[in-house]
Amino acid sequence: MSKIQELSESALGLAIMGLYILSGIGSLYWLWIAIQIGSFSMFVVGIIPITIIITGPVGAWSILFGVPDWIYDIFG
Repeated sequence: MSKIQELSESALGLAIMGLYILSGIGSLYWLWIAIQIGSFSMFVVGIIPITIIITGPVGAWSILFGVPDWIYDIFG
């Protein structure tokens, strides 16, 4: 039973670490999208520390599935 618990803890730790890394890359991708569409306000939102809570996951989503239309509607 102990081995199964250790394996699940390790898997959960790796998954959480992967989400943190993907969120960090997503934040950088958010800035790249802002440069590509020429939106200064989107770039500013991307560098404000408190908004990383939103921009990281949205940037990660954009990497995996494409940029949502509402991003272009708001910032485009």
